[in-house]
Amino acid sequence: MRGIEATIPLTGAIVDDKGLIARAKAGDDQAFEDLLRQFERPVLGLCTRMLGQGGEAEEAAQDTFLKFHRALGSFDEERRIEPWLFRIAFNQCRDRLRRRRVSVPLIDAPIAPVAEAAIVLAEVREAISRLPDRERAALLLREIEGLETAEVAERLGASELTVRSQISRARARLREWPGGGRR
Repeated sequence: MRGIEATIPLTGAIVDDKGLIARAKAGDDQAFEDLLRQFERPVLGLCTRMLGQGGEAEEAAQDTFLKFHRALGSFDEERRIEPWLFRIAFNQCRDRLRRRRVSVPLIDAPIAPVAEAAIVLAEVREAISRLPDRERAALLLREIEGLETAEVAERLGASELTVRSQISRARARLREWPGGGRR
């Protein structure tokens, strides 16, 4: 479920995105910092869901905000910033995943229940990482972040019908995966 911090900045006040964007475009560093604080948790959350915990997700989020800062001058202030920012983050993660080579080591020794659960979790992460980028992002935003379909569609810049289709295909692919039928 989406927490309140995702919609209300750390200052506790509701921020006017259009006003902040206009001020940031005019060179107001405080306005840019306010935008950064408003969106850093949701962006980092998306990057973490797509790339896993650790430095790579943090680097992707930082790169997102760097690219956001560089392109801010060309942003249309009448549009909502969130879908644009999440598209940048999604593309950053997708590019990193394309460069990544994932392998899961096989273990031959007897396995304790906790270790077995960790292996199953690793297998699930592996299966999710092999989903096409758009399906993976839609599934993670819907199932892990707890966003409504309309919110997922907005963040990914797609229609609700497309997002529903992507989530359905992702679930079907996961069921087809060799360990996907476990219960």
